[in-house]
Amino acid sequence: MLRFLFIFIFLPIILFGQNRYAFNNTEYIEKMDNTINLKFEIDNDLRSFDYTGEELSYQITPNTSLRTSIAFNYRFISFKIGYSPKFLTQGVEDEKGKTKVFKIQTDLFFNHWMQSLEYSKVKGYYIRDIVDPNGYLFNTDSEYIKLPDLNTVTFTAKTQYSFNNKFSLKALMRQTEIQRKSAGSVITSFTFNYLDIRDQASIQDLNTFGLILNAGYMHNFVISRRWFAIIGLSPGIGVEFNKITTEFESGFETNNDTSIVANIFSQIGLGYNSDSFYSGIDLRGIVTTRDEEAIVKFNTSRSIFRFYVGYRFKAPRLFKDSVDWLEDQNPLN
Repeated sequence: MLRFLFIFIFLPIILFGQNRYAFNNTEYIEKMDNTINLKFEIDNDLRSFDYTGEELSYQITPNTSLRTSIAFNYRFISFKIGYSPKFLTQGVEDEKGKTKVFKIQTDLFFNHWMQSLEYSKVKGYYIRDIVDPNGYLFNTDSEYIKLPDLNTVTFTAKTQYSFNNKFSLKALMRQTEIQRKSAGSVITSFTFNYLDIRDQASIQDLNTFGLILNAGYMHNFVISRRWFAIIGLSPGIGVEFNKITTEFESGFETNNDTSIVANIFSQIGLGYNSDSFYSGIDLRGIVTTRDEEAIVKFNTSRSIFRFYVGYRFKAPRLFKDSVDWLEDQNPLN
């Protein structure tokens, strides 16, 4: 685990990031290359999923819908660590059990390209809304089946490309640039997603590999020098490969399933920018269609709310000089 975290955090340094000499400031984008950027976020990006069988159907969900994270950004160095603090689940752990959330993410920018890598783990779920084929709801709000050892591990790699050099992905994703004049761009993305679901008390494990290609448009409306709004829409299509492994006394049995998926990603948001302080709020919607006959069905419709606040301050001279040296070693310079 420590080796994985080391590689994950320092991968941008190993790759030497982007060429800082490749761009010049324009009237559309103001770069913040000499400031360190610290950001705090809170969102509800925690997935639940449904089980549909011949006898019963129910939802499996964590006991908290909120997650916090802290991000550090400086030029090509970018990483984010997310967790779910205890105060978000106080008062519900006795009924629904404990949920532990961990996430780590890094972003790389190369000209018009953005590469995101994210690892997340959630442990501790509970079962709710148990319904029989006749529609009878078995449990009440105070009766939940706890799954304390249920783990979900997710790894996501997402590659995005912006076609307009007047539009800043950094301004929206990391706030290491500021969009000074309104601009929009066609954006394509390719996402690889791996999900592993397992429980020590269960005889079944689920693995899912997903590949999806999106193409859409996003626009940043600069309302004033301090305020901006964003809107975007991106449809996509892809494929998911599912594998369920069941352990019997006689050995293991594996069932495989492949399905075509289609989705639509939308985003709206409002933000505030100054040279040092910034904040924003946005709402992302994801609607995904999947095979209705699949045993495990993830949410077909998700609304993800996010609030963030951050502060930029001048980088210490020693830190700046060290990063300058790293960038100068880039063979692409």
